[in-house]
Amino acid sequence: MKIEIKKITKVEDYKEIPWIQKSAWGFSELDLEPHQLMTRVQKYGGLVMGLFVDGKLIGFSYAILAKWKGKLFLYSHMAAVRKEYQGKGFGYLIKKAQREEALKMGYSFIKWTFDPLESLNSYFNLHRLGAVGFEYELNIYGVGESGLHKGLPTDRMVAHWELNSERVKERMKKKIPPVFLEKAPPAPDFSSDIIYIEIPADIRKLKKNDLKKALEWRYKTREEFLKAFENGYVAIDIVFTKNKERVFYLLEKNYDYKK
Repeated sequence: MKIEIKKITKVEDYKEIPWIQKSAWGFSELDLEPHQLMTRVQKYGGLVMGLFVDGKLIGFSYAILAKWKGKLFLYSHMAAVRKEYQGKGFGYLIKKAQREEALKMGYSFIKWTFDPLESLNSYFNLHRLGAVGFEYELNIYGVGESGLHKGLPTDRMVAHWELNSERVKERMKKKIPPVFLEKAPPAPDFSSDIIYIEIPADIRKLKKNDLKKALEWRYKTREEFLKAFENGYVAIDIVFTKNKERVFYLLEKNYDYKK
């Protein structure tokens, strides 16, 4: 198997990207990001990369030029792998290559948004990649109408990926084992230096079986995350009870995410 990750340059490859979105997330065609815009993003400061397996485009990352607190950075709007290639480590390879290319382009951090109720993706972002979260946005796309977003307000946590921090460099070198708790932690006590916020172990399954309960989780965690971030906490990890039946965000007050 030959794996290659590089900047997209060919129009026919750009045209494949919307169909990867459809495969990965089940989007309707109205929700697909058009390839034409990506060609302009690539030319003017952004970054669109493709992952090729034996010459076939099976994944991509799509980041636009943005500004935060006076600094230019890359906002990674999308990164995905075709459904049949998921769970094989390709997502990590895409983000690793995106980081390396961003550093060459002179950027020091990357941001993106993700659904904080998606436990596997949250684990990948915070634990595997070393990103952190300290911003929360309410229903940024409206209630989802297709694919993974369907049925819930599209609340998002903002991942902040400080590319040259020791935390991130360590995770680029090796896998860090998951953290298992001896017992489930208590509800957040906002006078503590460390707090935990619980999320469903499988929001997709819950949403399919009990949408009302899934909505309750959205509103409960929304309140907790907003209060945590207002009080200076930073989401730094996803941890599990020993039986893996319960999942929690680990948040630390005044955490230095640049170290």
